[in-house]
Amino acid sequence: YLNFALGGYGNDFINNFVPFYGYDFVSIAGDSFVKTKLTLDYQLFLKHHLNFSLNYANVGDDIFGNSNWLSWPDYSGYAVGYGFESFLGPLEVKYTWSPEVSKSIWFFSLGFWF
Repeated sequence: YLNFALGGYGNDFINNFVPFYGYDFVSIAGDSFVKTKLTLDYQLFLKHHLNFSLNYANVGDDIFGNSNWLSWPDYSGYAVGYGFESFLGPLEVKYTWSPEVSKSIWFFSLGFWF
């Protein structure tokens, strides 16, 4: 079976690893998922950005076979971030949290994926 792993931020979109704010890397797994994300980005100054994000998901085994994907999302996460467009690529700092998890997580990212 083909499984998916959600969580973390900044990973390249390979091998079914899917970023999800509020959770650590590979914290949520299942063979099917539905996810939505909304990001609002505000340019403070030239090359300086402030952004706010939220994401929701239903993850599990065979969620499309029993209509669980239509239910209220089981997982949610939120992020507040700052980004700077540097000569090395985007420099980002994100503070993320989830109501379902008792800890918050900081993520740092520098540059582009090659």
